[in-house]
Amino acid sequence: MDFNIEEIIIRVLQNTVSEEEMHFFSEWIHLTDKNKKLFFELKNIYDYRKGDLYLDGVELETGWDRLWAKLQKSKSKDEIVVTKKKSILFNRWKIATTAAVAGFLIWGVTLFYIRQETSVTWVEVHNPACSLPKTIHLPDGSWVQLNASSYLRYPKKFKNEERKVYLDGEALFNVIKQENKLFIVHSNKQQINVLGTRFNVMDYSTDAYSVTTLISGKVQLETFDEEKNLRDRIVMSPEQQLRFDAYTGQITLNQTDTHEVISWTNGIYSFQDVPLQQITDRLSKMYGVTIIVTDKESRAEKYTGKFSSNQSIEEVMRIINFHGEFRTIFSNDSITIALK
Repeated sequence: MDFNIEEIIIRVLQNTVSEEEMHFFSEWIHLTDKNKKLFFELKNIYDYRKGDLYLDGVELETGWDRLWAKLQKSKSKDEIVVTKKKSILFNRWKIATTAAVAGFLIWGVTLFYIRQETSVTWVEVHNPACSLPKTIHLPDGSWVQLNASSYLRYPKKFKNEERKVYLDGEALFNVIKQENKLFIVHSNKQQINVLGTRFNVMDYSTDAYSVTTLISGKVQLETFDEEKNLRDRIVMSPEQQLRFDAYTGQITLNQTDTHEVISWTNGIYSFQDVPLQQITDRLSKMYGVTIIVTDKESRAEKYTGKFSSNQSIEEVMRIINFHGEFRTIFSNDSITIALK
């Protein structure tokens, strides 16, 4: 099947991507750091689209050309060879996609650069795969532990009545309470409003679900549909975990062991009665690989166990396959798990 990576990126951002397309996207985003950077920039643009600012055609075209020139200039000769097919698709997309999609992206690019040039200075932190958790101290005294394959964006100085940060991935937040100054975490599928509390968020834009765990304090969590319209608003209490499936819109709220949830900050990943697909999704983020489980029923089969970040991916695969029911095929940065 032929895939158009640009159209797939749009569907990833809208949470309408198919499973097969998600596998292709996963391979593409892990191909080079440039691909990851491009996706994060497009995601920033997509997040900004809720604003009411509209620009004229000249500004739109100028914005597009500036980003396009930047991307072309940053490519190495080796990357051009590796991604030749994908570059052709990008050129085709620039010329042939619908006016609505192209207009949205061009407008967003311009807005991205305009915002970069305002008085707000943004700090962007990327913690790559195979990395230890990174501690980030925010300007208000709050601090964040950022997991591997995760991205955090926050202003160098909080202004006005709100403290806003943007997350793609997993992070443990320790928020300092400030009266009448709300702390807001924007992620791909949800928004979390807090005053002062401790909570864990796992919301990778490449996953169909998000998981939020409240450790102490109280948060108000808002979920959105693919058009970014408010879907639900839920107030969480300590030791509650909320799982949101963006495909189905289903919300599950349960009590949980918060110590197990945040064990990743100590290099331990715990899974309690979790589907294999969710485990492999998480391992993909830890090790920077694409893991494909070919059998649909196997993806839904639930497992319980713990892995250490010090273990190799080969060792982890052997643990998952302790019954010997799978064939595990390693190929570059991809792993295929298939029934024998």
